[in-house]
Amino acid sequence: MSVTMHCTLKSKDGCFDEFYNLAQEELAFTRGSEGCVSIQTSSSKQTNTFKFIEIWENEDSFNRYFEKRVERSGADFERLLVGPPEIECFVTDDWGYGEDWKA
Repeated sequence: MSVTMHCTLKSKDGCFDEFYNLAQEELAFTRGSEGCVSIQTSSSKQTNTFKFIEIWENEDSFNRYFEKRVERSGADFERLLVGPPEIECFVTDDWGYGEDWKA
């Protein structure tokens, strides 16, 4: 059973563009991490907010990835974000909304 991680991050004033570019570059690391099924991102420059919706095979896979993420990007996070990411974990429900839902 997979989990969906909702990660919300807020950049400091004046740091939105730099964090946006960093996040875009670093998504390959996330997508290539063991257990990552998919990741979608959304952002609002108006509110300095980033939302990451990530599907992982399980919460342990996410936690292992996140430890590596902190080692890799922790200094950038501290410099560019107002605080640590807000992370929520949910069980992923598959209610059949794949390709066949339109039929």
